[in-house]
Amino acid sequence: MNMLNVVYYVRSADGTSPIKEDLEKIKKDSIKAKIKAAIAHVAERNGRASYVISKNIRGFHFSEIRIKFSRNLYRVLYFIWRDRKLILLHMFVRQEGEETPVKELSAAEKRYADFISHANSY
Repeated sequence: MNMLNVVYYVRSADGTSPIKEDLEKIKKDSIKAKIKAAIAHVAERNGRASYVISKNIRGFHFSEIRIKFSRNLYRVLYFIWRDRKLILLHMFVRQEGEETPVKELSAAEKRYADFISHANSY
C-alpha cells in the first residue's frame, strides 16, 4: 500500500502556511507529536484511519482528523488530491463535544477554493 504525501496548504496571496503556523504555536511537544502522528496515520492508510477519528464533513469537500488531548479536540481539516496527496487545510481546537464552528468550516472552504484555483503550484 502506498502512502499519501502530506502537503500543508499555502496561501497563494502571500506564500504562508497557516496550518504550519498554527502547529508551531502549540507549546507542548507531546501535543504536536500526537497531531503529527495522527496525520501520518491517515496518510499511511490513504485517508482511511482506524484508531484516529477521521470522518467526512457533510456538505463540504473535506474531512477532519480529530485528535483528543486532555479535554480538548484538535481538529485538522483535509482532503485528498488526485495526485495522491493529503492536503492539510486548516487546524483548530475545541472542547470535546462542541460543534464545529461555521467560521472554521468557512476558513477551510476558502482555502480549499484557493488551493483548487492554484493547484498547479503544488
